Amino acid sequence: MISSTTKGISFMLLSSFSFALMSAAVKLLSDEVSPMETVFWRSFIMVLFTIAVMSIPTKKDKPKQEFKKGGKLMLAFRAIIGGLAMLAGFYNIYTIPLGTAIAFQQSVPIYVVFFSLVFLRECLGIGVIIATIIGFIGIVLISDPKFGGIHPLNIFAGVISGMFSALGFMTLGKLKAYFRSQTVVLAFGATATLIGLIGMFLPLGNFSDFLRPSLKGAVLIIFMGLTGTIAQFLLNMAYRSAPAGIVGPIDYTRILWSLLFGILLGDALPNSYTSIGIALIIISGLMIAMPSLLRDLRAMKFKKDMK
Repeated sequence: MISSTTKGISFMLLSSFSFALMSAAVKLLSDEVSPMETVFWRSFIMVLFTIAVMSIPTKKDKPKQEFKKGGKLMLAFRAIIGGLAMLAGFYNIYTIPLGTAIAFQQSVPIYVVFFSLVFLRECLGIGVIIATIIGFIGIVLISDPKFGGIHPLNIFAGVISGMFSALGFMTLGKLKAYFRSQTVVLAFGATATLIGLIGMFLPLGNFSDFLRPSLKGAVLIIFMGLTGTIAQFLLNMAYRSAPAGIVGPIDYTRILWSLLFGILLGDALPNSYTSIGIALIIISGLMIAMPSLLRDLRAMKFKKDMK
């Protein structure tokens, strides 16, 4: 019989692969529609999929989960910054190599540590601090210190995508006490859909134009929406099946898949600065996750010994 930990690892591997496929579809759509329109279609399809899932009747004998009252402002905050993070990430996928764009997005743990230190006043070990510094150096390297390879606007978008995603992840734990996970996903999707819809009417040139996609573009839009939504549900299943400390680091395979897909789609091989920077971001994330990984492994071993 397959253990829940193995299931969690499998779900995370499939989730990372699906997210990379979604990103590759976004890259291909750069010749079809604007980044703002891509955000709209990606989110709109996610909303339809989530509503379909929520409409599936549950077992009557299943106990109803009790939730706290309130939490609406926090939900709105998470939805807005999540939508803006998606927009910033999609802009980078459109305009810089795919692997580099995803590396910016995967810098989330670095910002989580920073926010925990500054706003939550958490005491951090020397190992976590060193890992954060390593990750920051990685971000600087993929940005190219001379600004010769990546435009400052892409660096800004990359920082926003990682920073806002980190803030979103930090609110998820608290939102569980107020709403079902489907409600959180629906709110995020609906808000991102609204951001994309309003954005298409703003005078931002190629960034927000509404363009009618070709048949190929329509197929890519559907593929992007489905793979992104499936990846999101697989991610939730991974964290429900196994401890976060074990499945979390596996998500970094998304960078490797994105590098591969980017090269297949015509991206140039990353230069030495970018390669070292991506490696440092992965190392930083693994170092930050290491305490949780070791703790979860010890807990699993203890439960096994107790049987």
